Amino acid sequence: MHTSSAEQAIHSIRQVHDLIHQVFTDHHGQGLAAIEQLMPVFAEDFSMVTTTGASVGRAQVEQMFRGAVGARAGLQIHLSEWRCVWQQPQVAAIRYRETHRLGNSLTSRLSLAIIGLDQGSAQWLYLHETSCPPLPETPF
Repeated sequence: MHTSSAEQAIHSIRQVHDLIHQVFTDHHGQGLAAIEQLMPVFAEDFSMVTTTGASVGRAQVEQMFRGAVGARAGLQIHLSEWRCVWQQPQVAAIRYRETHRLGNSLTSRLSLAIIGLDQGSAQWLYLHETSCPPLPETPF
């Protein structure tokens, strides 16, 4: 069965956010182990623009994850509004909405991930996040 680059990229986004959830919540003490699974997904020259407008590289992202292990117990993450912006056989740009609920706090961002694909493996090349209002109907 043929899987498009967009479908493979969306699968990677879901997997990465499952690992990020494990890091932030340290679910069953698996936060550090999740980082070890998470970091190889990011290319050596990975960069991202955060919701605050800061441009950071892979090392800074890893440092952020290591400092955040267990910092958000109870966090829920919901992904929605998937849109393939561009794709080629070995790369896809996917826009999606990421919503976080922690207690009574609800935050949301639109993200654009550029993901390289090679024989079933994914490498995140770039991520751009922009804060936006959460949707009131977000299911949690």
